[in-house]
Amino acid sequence: MIVAISSVIFLFLADQVIKQWALQNLYNKNIVIVKNWFYLELFKNENIAFSLPLPPLIATFLSVIIILALIYYFIKFVKKHFGCQEYALLLIITGALSNLIDRLWHNAVIDYINFTYWPVFNVADIMISVGVALLLILLIKKKEFVQFVQIRLPD
Repeated sequence: MIVAISSVIFLFLADQVIKQWALQNLYNKNIVIVKNWFYLELFKNENIAFSLPLPPLIATFLSVIIILALIYYFIKFVKKHFGCQEYALLLIITGALSNLIDRLWHNAVIDYINFTYWPVFNVADIMISVGVALLLILLIKKKEFVQFVQIRLPD
């Protein structure tokens, strides 16, 4: 559990440090990592996931509600034991908190990783995506979930 929490804290701090670096060093410029494919570029995302439009006040409010709900479930589950499901929730919560801090301090999420054919993102977004993917894998592996989503075709 200590390793899991330490890794998440490291990722959170790395994301916040890189965001500050991006704000100071990537304003009106980018750094080419792989030409025509991968750049470090400052992008202030005022929208929600994948740049979907939503008024800033509503995005911030929804972020707070979702984070509080996830924290509630995390505390509920972690009392029993700490496993993959709890680590996935911790990744999602911490990534969401990092992006919420951006919304509160900068009125936008600071993104800096730009693959040409994908929306610009950051380490916090990666944490959220990995956490969600891990939860989905865990759900799919559960027999009840597989039975729930099976479609029965007529004979």
